[in-house]
Amino acid sequence: MILSGGKGLGDALIQQKSIAGSNMVGANWSYLFYDYPSNHHFQWWAQVSYSYMWRDYRGQDQKQHIWELKPVLRWYPRRQAQGLFGEVGVGAAYLDERSFGAIDLSTNLNFSLHFAAGYTLQSGNTVSLRYSHFSNGYTNTPNPGFDFASLNWHTAF
Repeated sequence: MILSGGKGLGDALIQQKSIAGSNMVGANWSYLFYDYPSNHHFQWWAQVSYSYMWRDYRGQDQKQHIWELKPVLRWYPRRQAQGLFGEVGVGAAYLDERSFGAIDLSTNLNFSLHFAAGYTLQSGNTVSLRYSHFSNGYTNTPNPGFDFASLNWHTAF
């Protein structure tokens, strides 16, 4: 289980307009389906996520529900799955609202992309900082997308 909290980002990275005033909370379920220890340790995870974003935009309360399904590759620079790691995930997301802040998405079904850096404790719990991007990947025009950053706490059940 992964619990997340974060903020929308401005237009400095991939997205074209800012959602910097938005807030996000989320819950993710991950399943480890491949663990490959070598000189570097690789793990493949399947991840199902739900995120809830909200903000006040021009005097209106806006809400966004996001459901994601994606494979995630995690890399540890040493043989053990402990300490620092990097992570990338690419999959599909459904966003229930096309308009959020100044951004008007052209589709509800979008690609989901994230990059993360984190640290796995000896207890097995993990903390990570994640950058997430959602867009239609130029399968439709326009392709505005939006981004947010989150702090995540991972714990095993």
